[in-house]
Amino acid sequence: MMPTRTRSRRVPRAVAVIALLAATLFLVLTSCPSQRDGIPGRLATAKEETQSAARSGAVSIQLWLERRSTRQLACVQLADARDEITKAFKGVATLTPDSAADLRRQAELTSMMTSLIDDLNTAAMAVRTSAGQPDVRELRQRLLTRVDTLEREYR
Repeated sequence: MMPTRTRSRRVPRAVAVIALLAATLFLVLTSCPSQRDGIPGRLATAKEETQSAARSGAVSIQLWLERRSTRQLACVQLADARDEITKAFKGVATLTPDSAADLRRQAELTSMMTSLIDDLNTAAMAVRTSAGQPDVRELRQRLLTRVDTLEREYR
């Protein structure tokens, strides 16, 4: 059996460690925009979903160009990416920002989402028809450039 003195020292240390871990977790979660409530969090979440969907679309084009994917699969993946951005767009478009910064972020994000949806639709048509116009490689690069721009300029 442990002496009472040793046990009494360990209990406050354990409580202090648990409290420190809980405080750290709380600070991490509240500082992450996608975990915050309200418009900033919803905009950040929609931005992340948009970036992910656009990158998935670019990967599906790349796989199709490398003949590692079928035309049908690439078209379905491009349509899925477009649908994900459209779903995120609907969530963002209905927000009513209460600050100028949130309004600017909403406008910037919806504009980029619209461009990405257009690019994904054009890429799906180009893959489906294989007419060579517009160039699918250029569309893939445009998707990646837009995502990089969104990542860099969205604040």
